[in-house]
Amino acid sequence: DGSFLTFPDLSPNITLFPYQKNAVARIIFTPNTLLAHDVGSGKTYIMIASGMELRRMGLSKKNLYVVPNNIVGQWQKIFIEMYPNAKLLTVEPKSFVPSKRDTVLEKIRDEEFDGIIMAYSCFEQIPLSQDFYIDELRDMKEKVNDLLSDSKKVTKSLRKKNEKLGKQLAELATTLDNIDCDVSFDELGISRLYIDEAHNYKNVPIETKADNVLGITRSGSKKCKDMLDKVRVVQKSGGGVVMATGTPITNSITDAFIMQKYLQIDRLREMGLEHFDEWASTFGEIVNSFEIAPDGSGFRTKARFA
Repeated sequence: DGSFLTFPDLSPNITLFPYQKNAVARIIFTPNTLLAHDVGSGKTYIMIASGMELRRMGLSKKNLYVVPNNIVGQWQKIFIEMYPNAKLLTVEPKSFVPSKRDTVLEKIRDEEFDGIIMAYSCFEQIPLSQDFYIDELRDMKEKVNDLLSDSKKVTKSLRKKNEKLGKQLAELATTLDNIDCDVSFDELGISRLYIDEAHNYKNVPIETKADNVLGITRSGSKKCKDMLDKVRVVQKSGGGVVMATGTPITNSITDAFIMQKYLQIDRLREMGLEHFDEWASTFGEIVNSFEIAPDGSGFRTKARFA
């Protein structure tokens, strides 16, 4: 219930609806939040107001808003309408060309801003540190070694994975020396990360034993894996993440697992549902159904996760 919030710094021309105040309260009390409100219900207002309240209350030092490239200007306009005195930094592709990149990142790291609005494409160009990747691979290798020590769990694919991780660790040491940025994402000190239109980052790789099942992608995409890594960096440093989308589940119920993987990983671990197959056996099932072949020539059976 957000009815207790007074928003002392908000422009008097702006009034938030009760459900928007409730959402702001939710973000203040719960570091990781999903705003799954319909299109047009004012998620942008909620994100800006909550960020400013977190700053005012001393709960967040640095708020970064990652938004689609085509609406960066719109975000800036709404921010200034709501908080005319806010100190804003807007990062667009033209201000983030390689020659200016380090300067912008140093500015984010060293200066104080009420809000940093950044285009998707710029966010994707910020590297994570070499230490982050090495730690992550070592963690994975440890988990695989634990599984390999249990003779019942040893499989061919697990042995392959162990070899692959060893190779990746060796390669990593050489490739990361070539990164052309002096400042990495880990050094920016982001304490609250806001991701607008978060459905664009749902294609995260899923480790599963299920084969040829529609709606489950094993490979995922590089940009979504990068987003997941950056979300982890913010969470590990004690910060929080807010994702906003009108379509949290689009093609498959696996999208629900992805959202939980981003925002509720500790809860999943606590309940033993961190791995997709454990989650899937609890909340879903694989169903075979008939559907018309794409060329319309007849029917085919397809396995789907439901």
